[in-house]
Amino acid sequence: MTDPKAPAEFILLAGFLGSGKTTLLRDWLALPEAADTAVIVNEAGQIDIDGAVIADSGPLPLAMLSNGCVCCSLTNDLVFTVQSLLEGREKAGLPPYRRIILECSGLSRPGPILRSLGPLAPLGLRVRAVATCDAAQAEARAAHFDEFAAQIAAADVVVITKLDQAAGEAAAALAAGINPLAARVVEPDPARRALAAFTTPPGAALAWPEAAAPHPRIGVHLVEFQDGASWDDRLDWMENLAAFAGERLLRMKGFLHPADDPGAALLVQVVGTLFSPLARLTRTERTPEALVVIARDLSAQDLRSMAPDAPVRISRPAGGARRASAA
Repeated sequence: MTDPKAPAEFILLAGFLGSGKTTLLRDWLALPEAADTAVIVNEAGQIDIDGAVIADSGPLPLAMLSNGCVCCSLTNDLVFTVQSLLEGREKAGLPPYRRIILECSGLSRPGPILRSLGPLAPLGLRVRAVATCDAAQAEARAAHFDEFAAQIAAADVVVITKLDQAAGEAAAALAAGINPLAARVVEPDPARRALAAFTTPPGAALAWPEAAAPHPRIGVHLVEFQDGASWDDRLDWMENLAAFAGERLLRMKGFLHPADDPGAALLVQVVGTLFSPLARLTRTERTPEALVVIARDLSAQDLRSMAPDAPVRISRPAGGARRASAA
């Protein structure tokens, strides 16, 4: 049973043009598990087609952000819209939303959108990203559009779509090469696919990733701190990486052992250059300290040259670890 006092989820639904975001969202809204969901639709064109399609699903709290890409020009509108949805629910005397889903335009990059949510930090929203990946078009999209890689790299869950047009194995492998940290949903049944997409918890992708066929422009690097590295060494290296890589940094995730409690673990979550607050894990088993860095057009040698004297080791994840995957 859902805790009524738990903070709402903010789910960013990303995916390239025509990859099936609206269909996935409609399938989710048809399920009983979608109760207490609010939807925000960002349509980059002047005619809000996706919003009209979602609205046709039935009565639900629906807000539109139109005539602009939310990651470029509508970030203030997004914050205002989220606040209005939450406040309106409270004024109506209704229970809080369980989740707010933002369906982004097909050309949106998740990093700037998530960064814009900073003013909402006091609300304690649990933020995660879901990305759709078209089984029939994934290879072509990855070859020609940086936005595709940014969307897949930011995701906690990657949903393989259009399985009636192509087998999903190749698209799933491509997604794993871009973002081995994400859980992957390869499910032909629409209802089961939607349920897995929006209920797979972020913790499902916490295990160390398996090695996957690399994307030619995307590097997946394992960063480990050497013995004797201080807490400041760790923080300085991460800050230097964000400054050095800029938009080329797509994702970083991993664990650090706090200086005051080496037996504990802090979860590091970075999308683009947006650093989420370090979160202390409640799990009790020993968690290895390391970071997985996903970056575009940056080799391991480039990362080493950024801070050649830093006490770090940079390699490729070896694989063989436990991971979550829905199939």
